[in-house]
Formats: sequence, structure tokens, C-alpha cells
Amino acid sequence: MMKTRTALVVTALALLAAPGFAAVRPLADSGPMNAPGGKSALRALEDPSLQTRRAGAVEARASMSAAERDSLRAAEAASPGLAALRAGDLNLSDRDLTLIAIGVGIVLILIIIF
Repeated sequence: MMKTRTALVVTALALLAAPGFAAVRPLADSGPMNAPGGKSALRALEDPSLQTRRAGAVEARASMSAAERDSLRAAEAASPGLAALRAGDLNLSDRDLTLIAIGVGIVLILIIIF
């Protein structure tokens, strides 16, 4: 009975560890991608327009023209409520701070209990 359980545990651990070992092991030099024309075939399929969609790609933004800036200034002067919609301005009321404090308190109590 004990040997069967030990064998099952070892088998389960081996099955769970195999994907981890496969992920950190370097790829072998043999295979279809290293066959003549394998990598060049992939390079031929590469689409340069996809480079901007790549994670971490930095995309240059177009700067605002003087006419756009003037129209934004005019809109701000015409409607003072636009300033409240500006990103980055954080004005919390006393009620907001109270709700945040209650939420943090509940989380802390739950952490202490469990």
C-alpha cells in the first residue's frame, strides 16, 4: 500500500515537473526549423506591419499642432467643467476617503482572521 502511494506521488510530481523542465531547457539544434530553408521560410512570412503591435513596442505619437492647441484652449475657456475631466487630477472627498478606509479595514480584518 505504501509503495503504491509513493509511486503515485513520484509519478504525479514527474508529470507536473515535465513542462517546467521543457520550458527552461534550450531548444535542440536539430529539427524542421533548422533544416535548410526553415528559418528563411519563416522570415518570408514575417509581416513588418506587425512590429508595431508587438508587446513593448514604442510607437511615436504625432505632436499636436498649434491649431489643435488653440481649439483646446478655447474649449477650456468656454466650459470650465472640462478641467474636472482632465486625466491625472485626483480630488478625493471626505466620503471617498472614508469608504477607502472602511475597505482597507475590512481587508485587514479578513487577513488577520484567515
